[in-house]
Amino acid sequence: GYCSFASYPLSSHGHLMPRFFQALCIEIEELGILLQELQIPVETVYLGGGTPTTIRGKQLQELMDLLNQFLSANRCQEFMVEAGRPETLDEQQIAILAEAGVSRISINPQTMQDKTLQAIGRCHTSEQVKRAFSISRKAKIPMINSDIILGLPGETSADVEDTLAQLCDLAPDSLTVHSLAMKRAAYWRKEIETLEVQQSEGELMAAISQQYAQKMGMDPYYLYRQRFILSDLENIGYAKPGAESIYNIQMMEERQTVIGLGGGAITKLVSPDLRVSRLSNPKCPATYEQQLGDTLAVKKTQIRQHLSV
Repeated sequence: GYCSFASYPLSSHGHLMPRFFQALCIEIEELGILLQELQIPVETVYLGGGTPTTIRGKQLQELMDLLNQFLSANRCQEFMVEAGRPETLDEQQIAILAEAGVSRISINPQTMQDKTLQAIGRCHTSEQVKRAFSISRKAKIPMINSDIILGLPGETSADVEDTLAQLCDLAPDSLTVHSLAMKRAAYWRKEIETLEVQQSEGELMAAISQQYAQKMGMDPYYLYRQRFILSDLENIGYAKPGAESIYNIQMMEERQTVIGLGGGAITKLVSPDLRVSRLSNPKCPATYEQQLGDTLAVKKTQIRQHLSV
């Protein structure tokens, strides 16, 4: 309800997955070869947002192999996977990520209140979050981030404090605290008047989050604001010293070219004067796959021209 990004349920669009995945693999290979030809090193590789761990087993292994072969992901300064939905994580999934050299994953409960998770349509429980942390630690994933959202419908500052207390026991290396933002394209924007959002408690929730971040040994390292956000607050990334996400910093600063791969991905070509040109892949998975031949040729030409200057 709160997300405005393009998303397609497997229950209705799962039949598009094989050809979408095939197109994604082609784009990774083609762009990887171009970067190798231009001798452009990749600083970070990030899989997300959304839930890339929906791809499972052999397909996930193939994806990891391609990223390592064509983008040298396992030799980058940071190789991050948004393993956002804990119910998609099991021993096999985590083992594949660990063996591929993934250096950071993000396990995102949003809240540890099961009643809220059920109410907002998340398909996991707080126990699954704890299990995902346990599996990841045993597999020796170097860093784990966790995301929460302040101001979810029906939640009070006491609920937020309980969520943070449970996360504190799990000891993530970094924590992203989002304040609920009613984005224009989000479903909840249409029914904002009926949602029980505690706007008056927003500042208290943010203060509790800061206290728990400090308790976990974290400092704030990036911040951004959005429109229609809870109590006119902001989203803040906290991290233990040395656990800051390079990708998050680069994305916020918009000082580095970012190449987007996959459906709905946005490429940002950053010029020396910091002007940004954007190239967008089609959001619809079927359209992305069907148009890849045409869009990829244009994209490669523009990236080549930009990076050859």
